[in-house]
Amino acid sequence: MKAVASGQRGEIHVGYAPSLTVELLPRALRFFQEANPGVRVQLHDLSTQEMLRGLRDGKLHVALLIQLSAKVLTGLVFEELHRFAVCVAVHPSHPLARARKVGLEQVANERLIAYTLADYPEYHAWLADLFAPLKRPPKIAEEHDSSTSLIASVEAGRGIALVHQDFDCLTGPRLKIRPLTPAPPLFVVGIAYRKDANSPTTANFVAAAKRAKSA
Repeated sequence: MKAVASGQRGEIHVGYAPSLTVELLPRALRFFQEANPGVRVQLHDLSTQEMLRGLRDGKLHVALLIQLSAKVLTGLVFEELHRFAVCVAVHPSHPLARARKVGLEQVANERLIAYTLADYPEYHAWLADLFAPLKRPPKIAEEHDSSTSLIASVEAGRGIALVHQDFDCLTGPRLKIRPLTPAPPLFVVGIAYRKDANSPTTANFVAAAKRAKSA
């Protein structure tokens, strides 16, 4: 009973976005398991909206996701873990693959592969803000509900995508990742949990995630 009360026994459900946590999550899991070997970790690969619902429904204890507006995060605590520069993902044979940097005007002329509006409304709101100075919306050609399908579409030469700087950890040599210039505000990734459900196990995982941030 003492181990349960301290959060060193039991189970924790963790929601995460693979493309944003490809390096952070394995480190957090390692540190958490080292300190809490008796806790079973259940991982859930989910969209942003699914993670928010999971946290509020109590099906998730924590979620690793991109920073959202304070209104969207009402009732939740969000702690920043990492920041990523914005980049462009293109097929290796695409003309932009030979550029050292890619401008927003160049992106505006291309077919854009995006995440689905239903699952990632924050991504579309971010796109709208990003393209606002150009006074024209991006030419969204396709929408996908996962990084895997988005990568496949770009690899097939169906368009380009706006991603974060560590996206090449997922794509390897299949795609070229180029910085966007001038550099827009960074993507902020962090860990979220309910204000009224911060159990010892949750606190232990948050501590492990913070340790992974500085590792």
